[in-house]
Amino acid sequence: MIRLQAIDFPADCKVIHHDFYTYDPVNNFNESDNLDYLYEDLLQCKFEEDDMIIDLGWYGNIADNQGEFKIQMIQNENWEIPFKVFHSKSVDEIKEILIKVLEYYTSTKTSSET
Repeated sequence: MIRLQAIDFPADCKVIHHDFYTYDPVNNFNESDNLDYLYEDLLQCKFEEDDMIIDLGWYGNIADNQGEFKIQMIQNENWEIPFKVFHSKSVDEIKEILIKVLEYYTSTKTSSET
């Protein structure tokens, strides 16, 4: 069953939108599901105090299943030059990366405040 990804967002992270589902295009390719669950605006959240946006999307050709997930870290609204970018074809791997980015960013912020 395809469900919304369960993600424990840090308290200091504002979720702008979350449409990131458990659908795995590598192991369960279905063009109809690709249309429903894969697009550029899957998830976006922001650490407002530091003006850091975490943006997750899927980029590629839906019909032939050629594409990948991409996380972009955008600082100070500079979409032309992302602070950091991560890529993966795997829904599980990109979720792990997303969780690590959220945890790292929060722990870095917390440790610098002490």
